[in-house]
Amino acid sequence: MDETKPRQLNELGKVFPASEAYIIRDNKVLMFKRSREAKRFPGFLIGPGGKIDEGESALSATIREVEEEIGVAVGEEHLKLKAIGIHHHLDLEEVWIAFVFLVNIPASQEIKSIKGEKEGIWMPLDELFGAENVFPPSKFYFEHVLKDKPGIMYTNIQWRNSQLVKVLDQRVDID
Repeated sequence: MDETKPRQLNELGKVFPASEAYIIRDNKVLMFKRSREAKRFPGFLIGPGGKIDEGESALSATIREVEEEIGVAVGEEHLKLKAIGIHHHLDLEEVWIAFVFLVNIPASQEIKSIKGEKEGIWMPLDELFGAENVFPPSKFYFEHVLKDKPGIMYTNIQWRNSQLVKVLDQRVDID
């Protein structure tokens, strides 16, 4: 086998397509604190989201996750794709492909509940940027996503024990 030839993503480990949603209201961001007993990434803060199910697009998965986790029905017009990240977790032999959305829930729409095994927290934006318990792969996008910078960010990043090892590629398509 030619060691200089890059491997396909499925050769690096199990591949998980997933969506993440970031909801900002009153200068606060809705984050979930994962259980300390969670199988993957225990105790970290992360936005609503989850794995993309069979037959779903990243957009429809995000719509489903927002409704499941916070009880709000949103439409495509409320979502803006901000980043697509490939995260190779070397220690887990897993590759996560994350579709990261900024979600605009109209102020008139009440957030009914925060559901699931994760604890929901509204964090002030300025505190979130400096928080240490945010899931590092998610935090990597905050500047671009939460400040709604122009374009879509594309990344390919290696992680070990949820810590950055190497950014293999990072670009922003401003169109």
